Amino acid sequence: MVKTAYFREELDIPEDVKVTVDEDHHITVKGPEGDPIEKDFSHIRGITIKQEENKLIFEAHFPRGSTLALANTIINIVDNLIKGVQNNYKYISMVCYSHFPCSVEAKPRDREIHVINFLGERAPRVIKYDPSMVKVKVEGDEVFLIGADKEVLGQTAADLKKICRIRKKDPRIFQDGVYLYKIMHGEEVAWEIK
Repeated sequence: MVKTAYFREELDIPEDVKVTVDEDHHITVKGPEGDPIEKDFSHIRGITIKQEENKLIFEAHFPRGSTLALANTIINIVDNLIKGVQNNYKYISMVCYSHFPCSVEAKPRDREIHVINFLGERAPRVIKYDPSMVKVKVEGDEVFLIGADKEVLGQTAADLKKICRIRKKDPRIFQDGVYLYKIMHGEEVAWEIK
């Protein structure tokens, strides 16, 4: 395998987005569609992140394969944040049921999302979420998770699916739950189950 002596990648920052980087690799991204989002990359070793004018520059000297993979992951995370603060992401989940009609209710004051009457249970199933990062909107059987940070939205959708896990029943018959079926960036569909 060929060794890489020097790795350098540039990421353009659009005019309407403000990005700041401090010495500990804390990156803050602010744009027209989102509050400032801060990511902590202080754990990275061997990668330097610099800001020059309207560019972020990622550099590494004699990187290993794992360091290159980490650098590309960080570049993708920051790129997704820049796109997210320009146009918010929408994660759309569907409430599916065949036995008991269940519903989803957001409680931003309590920082919770409740799945009510799931399989006829009296107590709601509950997950925690961050209302400052994720806006939850429920329309009929669809749950919209809207925000600028793709990671937080994906984790909230995964938590919502996981809370509806059914135990000790046949999974071929009991398929009730809240399932992610569409991801949108602005008005463009990025991923969809058809």
